[in-house]
Amino acid sequence: MAKFSNAPRLVLVLFCGAVLAGCGTDETTGNERPIDVELEDPGPDGWQLQTGLIEVPPGKEVQNCYFFEVPFDRPVYVSRITLAQNAGSHHMNVFRMKTIKALDGAPGQIVQDGECWKSPNWSDWPIIANSQSTGIEDWNLPDGVALRFEPREKIMLQSHYVNATTQTTPSDGKVLVNFHGLPEGSQAMELGTLFATNQQIQVCPGQTDVSFSATCPIGKDGPVTVVAASGHFHSRGKRFTMDTFSSITGEGDQFYESRSWDEPPFLRDLDVKIPSLDGIRWTCEFSARNDECGDPDNNCCFTFGGFVEYQEHCNAFVYYYPKGSTDRNCF
Repeated sequence: MAKFSNAPRLVLVLFCGAVLAGCGTDETTGNERPIDVELEDPGPDGWQLQTGLIEVPPGKEVQNCYFFEVPFDRPVYVSRITLAQNAGSHHMNVFRMKTIKALDGAPGQIVQDGECWKSPNWSDWPIIANSQSTGIEDWNLPDGVALRFEPREKIMLQSHYVNATTQTTPSDGKVLVNFHGLPEGSQAMELGTLFATNQQIQVCPGQTDVSFSATCPIGKDGPVTVVAASGHFHSRGKRFTMDTFSSITGEGDQFYESRSWDEPPFLRDLDVKIPSLDGIRWTCEFSARNDECGDPDNNCCFTFGGFVEYQEHCNAFVYYYPKGSTDRNCF
């Protein structure tokens, strides 16, 4: 069951090697197993989300949605986020919950697979944080900028683990997130977030360097500054780029590039200016081997969907300020 507290430890599973001295041993097999390393407590103005251990059987992909409630009866401004994941994670996303369709749960509940795979359920849920990295993402927001959470606001953490041919999970999965809050009474400029997916993608066996682009506005309420970004696709993905996008000329400048589908960079400390009414363009380039098969009913082509083994993604995550009237979602 999902575990929640406002001042616990944050732990991360690492593997024995030169960095760590000492490992546990699996009494059944005699093999060395991962151990946990402790990180700092988020403090009295912060809180932590925990998924608990996630079993990922061989040959399977597991996607779970965990529901939580912000544990304060006052607004909280968060200026730092720390995310930690066991090896084998394909991605984790944390969302604010808005329009409820077929996916919901009370705080502490978990939806395993099922509706947790269906992206229309969170089509207007603003992204809070994301990671596709094994290990730790520790992000201090720019000075004077913070994420604002409402009293008892409901949020959802989604975790996707893979133990198949594209990726493996050597032990149980696990995700932890620390939210470091500012002291009560603090004020800050609100961070805005953009979550965008291009669902009009199709990559067929034997195709190489096929690209798909889409755009999403950010500056509806005025000019903004992009401070962080990351991209996301699956194992057919070869190159992911993001550019600024002018609503007048259609032109822009590149500010993000990734050539790693399983460990894409999370670029922080950006200072990308986007004028009023403009936005971003993101482009995904794919290649598929002749012996690969996505959908056997569609000439084995790979189309949009969450399963790493036989579907593809082309998703952009952008963090900016000021937030304006609302966060941005482009589906």
